[in-house]
This record gives sequence, C-alpha cells and structure tokens, in this order.
Amino acid sequence: MTTVKPTVTASYTLQLPAGTEHPPSLTPTITHTFPLGNSSSLGTLDLDPSTASADVREYYDGVRAAIAAARIKLGEELTAWRDAVGNEEAGKEGKLKAAKEEDEEDEDEGEA
Repeated sequence: MTTVKPTVTASYTLQLPAGTEHPPSLTPTITHTFPLGNSSSLGTLDLDPSTASADVREYYDGVRAAIAAARIKLGEELTAWRDAVGNEEAGKEGKLKAAKEEDEEDEDEGEA
C-alpha cells in the first residue's frame, strides 16, 4: 500500500498585458508543493482518542508551516513580478491620467 504524504499546493497563472517583457527567470505559470512537516505519522492520523490529540496537533502544525512557506515563496515571486513589470504599468497609468486631465481641460474650455 502506498501512502501519500499530505501537502499544500499553490499555483498561479499571470495574465500579462500584451507586449509586456519579463526576465526569463520569471515564469508566468507555476505550481509549488509544500509538504506538511517531516513526520511520517502525518500521512496516517491515529484515531485512538488517547493519542489522537497529539496527532491532530502535529498535523495542524504541519499545515501552518506549509502555508507559511507558501506565503513566503509566493510573496517573493510576486514581488519580483511586480518589480519586473510594475514600472511599465505605472508608466501606462500616468499616461492615462494625463490624457484624462487633458480631456477635462478641453471640456472646461468648451463651457467657458
């Protein structure tokens, strides 16, 4: 019988704007798997009431550790993405705001 270790899996697929260039070290689609701790007992929880609380506590400690590792890894990667393409997007937003302000000025002149 094969025992599968419990894991936390985190995936994302970024939808980049057309023409966006990014460093080759960054991949827009990725999946990470984080194991729930190192204990071999996590794959089979003990249902004996006298010892189950320790197993359950160990299981949820593993879940918390895996989620924390996922947050750190995804945070680092998404920050790298923001740094790589964020300035390009900020430049586009600045141009849109300037165009909108120019349109508003034209409307004000038309009313005067």
